[in-house]
Amino acid sequence: MQTITYDAPPTVARFMKSESFFRLIAGPVGSGKTTGCIFEILRRACEQPPGSDGLRHTRFAIVRQTLKQIKDTILKDIMSWLGHVADHKVSENTVYITFGDVRSEWLLIPLEDIEDQRRLLSSQLTGAWMSEAIEMDVELVAAIAGRCGRYPSGARGVPHWFGVIADTNFPSIGSAWHTVMEISVPADWQVFQQPGGLEPDAENLNWLTQTEQTLKLALDHPARIAQGRLYYERLARSNNVDWVRRYVHAKYGEDPSGTAVFRESFKHSFHVAAEGIEPVHGHPLVVGQDFGRDPCSLICQCDHRGRLLVLAEVVAMDMGLENQLKLNLLPELRTERYMAKPVLVVGDPAGAAKSTHYEETSFDLIKRCGLNCMPAPTNDLDPRLRSVEALLGQQINGGAALVIDGQRCPMLVRALDGAYRYGKTRDGKRRPVPDKTHPFSDLADALQYVCLAVHGGLVIKFSGSMLRPTRTPKVIPVGAWT
Repeated sequence: MQTITYDAPPTVARFMKSESFFRLIAGPVGSGKTTGCIFEILRRACEQPPGSDGLRHTRFAIVRQTLKQIKDTILKDIMSWLGHVADHKVSENTVYITFGDVRSEWLLIPLEDIEDQRRLLSSQLTGAWMSEAIEMDVELVAAIAGRCGRYPSGARGVPHWFGVIADTNFPSIGSAWHTVMEISVPADWQVFQQPGGLEPDAENLNWLTQTEQTLKLALDHPARIAQGRLYYERLARSNNVDWVRRYVHAKYGEDPSGTAVFRESFKHSFHVAAEGIEPVHGHPLVVGQDFGRDPCSLICQCDHRGRLLVLAEVVAMDMGLENQLKLNLLPELRTERYMAKPVLVVGDPAGAAKSTHYEETSFDLIKRCGLNCMPAPTNDLDPRLRSVEALLGQQINGGAALVIDGQRCPMLVRALDGAYRYGKTRDGKRRPVPDKTHPFSDLADALQYVCLAVHGGLVIKFSGSMLRPTRTPKVIPVGAWT
């Protein structure tokens, strides 16, 4: 029997090891996602325990938008890797995998018409694979999930594993797929993101655009990697900016509905510290606070070099300010990471207004929770945006003056990367103010309040008041009065 050797790229390997019911791997074109999915369902077929007839029975649906796409990509890859054990029945749109005691059916199902959808939603499946998932309606995941775990049954046994896998390139910011992949990931989902094709740790370069000479070199040989990287370098030169961003750099695309607020000033590779940032000693924390029903906080700090460090984001969903402070922000500030550091909360000046039901303002509530606070100098949009732009455009010792912890502030990074944006009117004109989209606009607002406080000298003033020694009144002898 022919031997197949497959070495999964690092992200694909983690994807295959996961036991989550729904798993999605996203990356650039050519990164080995399709091949990884082929071997994942093959592996699951081999792991299925034999039924009473001694055979391992499984059935998988492979779903893509059109039959031509399935035949041009998936089917060709299946036959290339597994042609000696695979039999494609054209009339049934099914690939039968047969070797040893393995009996696996792979149903090739497009979504071109109602009959295709009926075939999918009436199938009894072990599992399913959604190829190029962003081309389909995200609601289809639930429908497909309901068909999995139904085969085998009876004398053929029960499924050892069942679930849904998916591969895709990156969707646009604000799309339904962006929401479930990044903002509100369902509990039984797991999303794996590959590095971009021009990143140092790009995957599958050993096999892209190789020559007869480079294929003779050892895996990961510099010349072999450089040859593979040419694939992405060519793509980066020959397509539009948004396409390159999604399909080469493996990043969420620009929302076509408007313009990113900080698109010209924010540079991900320059302003985001991928390895994380630690707070420095001797400097207070400055918390930018956005109010409202979904209040968001940004824990920041000005360091000894004059940089503004954005250390962590604290995002609330459907709760008031008091619960946000007591359940989220205060427990975070009391961790060892921030312990014993003075805290100043800078918030929306509108928080100084009293509630229609209570005499207490938002700032009164913050003080009652034991935190120093003050309103930002202004709530006018133009100076708020300019305060952020000024820090984004400034350099200190050749590095960024505004540095964001990418691990602890993923939503803020997404906001600055394009999710915080101006919408468009019906006649195609840009709206004068950014769209309100939680949590992106709320975190962007919180950052603006902090930047205003930095530019207005409020942070330096607060630092001085915290470090200034307390003066004890001099005791005057009684005799001095006579």
